[in-house]
This record gives sequence, C-alpha cells and structure tokens, in this order.
Amino acid sequence: MSSRARSVIVGGSVLVGDPLTAEFRRVDVLIEDGRIGAIEEDLSGVDAEIIDAANRWVIPGFVDSHRHLWQTTMRGVTANWNLNDYAWRIRSHFAGLHDADDVYAGQYAGGLDALAAGVTTTLDHSHITNSPEHSDAAVQGIKDSGVRALWCYGFYPSPQPHPVFTTPDDRFADARRVRESYFQSDDELVRMGAALTELGVRPFAETAREIAVADDLNVPITMHTQCLWVQPAVKDVQLYAQAGLLREGQIHAHANTCDDTDLTMLRDAGCSIATTPDTELQMGCGYPAFRRATALGLIAGIGADIVSNNSGDLFTAMRVLIQHERGAALQPVLEQSGLGAVGELPVSTRQILRAATLLGAKALGLESVCGSIDVGKAADLVLLRNDRLHLRPIIDPVDSIVMQVTTRDIDRVLVNGQTVVQNGALPAAVERRGSELIDTANGRLADRIAPLGGWQLAVPANAVDDAVASLDT
Repeated sequence: MSSRARSVIVGGSVLVGDPLTAEFRRVDVLIEDGRIGAIEEDLSGVDAEIIDAANRWVIPGFVDSHRHLWQTTMRGVTANWNLNDYAWRIRSHFAGLHDADDVYAGQYAGGLDALAAGVTTTLDHSHITNSPEHSDAAVQGIKDSGVRALWCYGFYPSPQPHPVFTTPDDRFADARRVRESYFQSDDELVRMGAALTELGVRPFAETAREIAVADDLNVPITMHTQCLWVQPAVKDVQLYAQAGLLREGQIHAHANTCDDTDLTMLRDAGCSIATTPDTELQMGCGYPAFRRATALGLIAGIGADIVSNNSGDLFTAMRVLIQHERGAALQPVLEQSGLGAVGELPVSTRQILRAATLLGAKALGLESVCGSIDVGKAADLVLLRNDRLHLRPIIDPVDSIVMQVTTRDIDRVLVNGQTVVQNGALPAAVERRGSELIDTANGRLADRIAPLGGWQLAVPANAVDDAVASLDT
C-alpha cells in the first residue's frame, strides 16, 4: 500500500462524472490526501507518484448497498437453499454459534473480498451483535480490512442457549457504547448505522423503539423490507408510514412485495431501496423491484447480500439484474404481441452501472464522498485492464464493463487514494491472513454445527410463516 499523499493517474480512459451521462475521457487524475484534486488533460509534470493507467479504464469504485460481511464464514453454504432454509439454519441457529473471533474473521475477510472485487464501499447489515465482544469484533474486523463502509449495528437477537443480551435495553445500551467508543466522528472511512429487526420477530412497538434509538444515535437506518411471501401479507411500508416511522435516508433492502403505492411512499419519504438479485431470485423473495422503483424515481442501489450464497462482486450482480429485468419486462409483450412490439430494452447498461456506483452512494448518504469521479470526492477508484482479447474490440466502454468485464480484469483498486489491490491482487500477506482466519473460523463453526445435524440441518416447512404469524402492530 502506497503511503504517499500525492499521486497522479496518467494515461487512462476515465469515466468522469455521473455514470448515467458521463463519457470516458483521456485525462489525468490528481489525488491529494485521499481526494481527487484535479482532472485535467495533462498532469504528468506534477510532483507526485505516477500511477500508469495505460490500457486501463478508470471507473468509480463500486458501492454495495446491502451485504452481511459476517457470513463470509459460511461461503457458498446456501447455494441450494430457499429463504425458509436460510432463516431456520443461519438466522435461527448458526448465527448464535458464532463467537467473537468468528465474527472478526468474517468481517475482515469479507471486507477484503469486497475490495478484491472492486467494491470500495459497502453497507454492512451486521445482525451478529450477540454480545459486546461480538460488536467490538465486528467493528474492528471491518475497520482492519480497509473497505469504506456504513456499518449498521444489528438489533436482531440471534437465538442462543445463554444470551448475553436478555432485553432490548441491553442491546440498545451496547449500541450507545459502540457509538461512543468507535464512531465519535461521522467522517471516518467506516461510519455507523443501525439495522432493524425484521417486522414480526418482535412486537411492532419494539421496532418503533429501535428507530427511536437510531434517531437518538443520529445514524442512518437500514432494514429488510417486504421480501416475504406470506399470508396474510405484511405491508411493512404502510405500517411504518401509519406509525410515522418512515425517515429520510432509510435504506430498505429487497422490497420485492412492494407495489407501486409502497414504492412511491418510500420515494416521497426520501428513502431508497437496495436490490440483491442473486439471493432474491434464488431464495423465493420474488422479482427484484429495481425496474419498477427506478421508473418511479426511487433511488435503487445494488447489493451482493451474502457470500454464504453467491459471489461478492457487483459485475455478476449487475448482469443478473439487468438480464432478469429485461426478460421479465419483455415476456408479457412477446406473449401478447410478438417480437415486433418489443421496442427499446427497458433497462440500459448505464442505468445499471450508475446503480452500482452513484446510486449506491446516494442510498448510503455518501453521494458527496464517493460513487463518481469528480473533483473533491474521495479517490475510491478501480482501474480495469482493457487490452485483453475478450474485451477487444471496444465499441462502447460502458457496455463492455457491464456485460463482459469480470474481476480478472481488475488491475488496481484505491480507497481514499490508497492502493489496496495492485496487479489484480491483494498484498500477499494480507490475503494469506484473511484466508487463514476465515478457514479457521469455518472449522470451529463446523464442529459446533455438527451436533445439530450439520450444515444441512432439517428445516420445518413453515419456519418463516410462523415467525411473522404473530405480528403485533
């Protein structure tokens, strides 16, 4: 990692400004004290470290708007699960078997995994705060990884044989302690947020208390919203609105069962949504709400969600999302009127790239910090090689990046002006430490999970339905 405070990226093709309308330009980028100081045609004479970007695209670092870093301890285990399986096995059992060292390993390795994939900023929905030690480990792990983040303290009570927090007030007190101990400034690389317990797990009055505590801590709020297909349907957005609990800046993850009225209410309240296409399509959350939300003017970011299921890179998520949204929109037209009635595709590559960068930053309240390449913003940048056969010829760089680039094309990643990935790789010692920590944590967990029946623990047929059946509004 370079320690110099001044560097210049030269010779690259740079996407300057809002990815929806920006064009790639042959310009140099001056980085001073972690921020973009100038973008000009020729800065090669500036006294600074030179970063050669010849045959490279320079794009803003990806902003992941919904992820659970701690679940890196269980990479890929949910690949053939639905949401019922996930809720019962991980949320109701495996989460309670994580100790603080496991949490640190998941957070640290998960942050590194994000960086290696060009994700320079993530929202971390950290519903693994099972004790003060777990909270400390979660914060330290993500900070040590070097990723920019909105770390959201999870109020969810993971079921445990001997819980440390026995009342909501215990957890609220710990959240206050964490805020005072680790997040006295809101201008650091890692900032604090709050992650609500899902509606139905606790009485609705407790949800209102969680929001009040977050407001008192003056931190952004995220929550899982309307991703369950249960009867009777739970209309989270309307419940929040009726209780006066919708807040500007809230990030509502998933929102699959939201109708246009719900999405409009979120838009008018100044909220956003985070779409996670891999998990939503697989696990039975329903079709992503991205296309409907953006059509209504609601900010919609993209998230990887859980690497316990899918990859942590947004190149994959962008492609899954854009092709699903196109197919879902076109099928009714094809069936009714045929190919001649299709017309322009409903979602463009530029819309998707913007969602994975600038809109994610807007959702997290970090639009002035990251999400686009502009003077004054943090130098959170990804340099992509474009000189390989599978990317030649280049007709439209945005189309190539969204549809054809993969993580193997990443050359360099910078966060706050510091190089964290070079020549396509994390520093060897850093990657080795992350691998050792996460493998050791997974081994510990496997030993604890084995007496329950192992990773494929038997699941009741209606685990999710039963969990929300007693919702008290």
